[in-house]
Amino acid sequence: MTLAIAFDMDGVIIDSQPLHYEIDIAVLKACGHHATLETVTPYTGQSNPDRWPKYKQSLALTQSVDELIDLQTRFQTEIFTNATLAPIDGIPALLQFLNSQNIPCAVASSSSHELINLVLTRCEIGQYFTHLVSGEDVKAGKPAPDIYLKAAKILGLPPEKCIAIEDSPIGILSAKNAGLTCIGYKNPSTHGQDFTHADHVISHYDQCHEIITQILRKTT
Repeated sequence: MTLAIAFDMDGVIIDSQPLHYEIDIAVLKACGHHATLETVTPYTGQSNPDRWPKYKQSLALTQSVDELIDLQTRFQTEIFTNATLAPIDGIPALLQFLNSQNIPCAVASSSSHELINLVLTRCEIGQYFTHLVSGEDVKAGKPAPDIYLKAAKILGLPPEKCIAIEDSPIGILSAKNAGLTCIGYKNPSTHGQDFTHADHVISHYDQCHEIITQILRKTT
């Protein structure tokens, strides 16, 4: 085994970032703050323990962080349960390609284990992932390197032999801080993201096949 892939989930495997924006806006409105898309997009890719203290401080919310996370969990369950969930176009074909090349894949997402499992099950792609790493499993969330260092460790390869696929600058920095090669996916539903630090940038997963093939040739 000479290469492994770690996928972010929200905005990478599934076009769920708009759902997360909807959840955060609903929480903030329930707390009496008139939130808009512009309010929540700067926090794209951050885990709950990182994101909600920042909301509390920047918006002077009176609720505790635990209360905010409880509200977020309630709205998340309701919104994801009622949503139609499907993998982003090109993801099933990419996963099948990686499987044919015996390249192991992991999820490295700030979302909870519960949500990761729900998404993979509903999208019928869980069989392609050997490991799941959640923001719940690490001390420091993205952009700290912890989640990708853990993903590389459980995949059994040094970080420089692993590729991360991300759609947010926070996630890209996390991958690069951990020493991974990073492919930035330009999700049209994720607004105003900076891909400066990504090693490669794609707008469709068909473009991944050649990038990964070239990297694979260099490692063999």
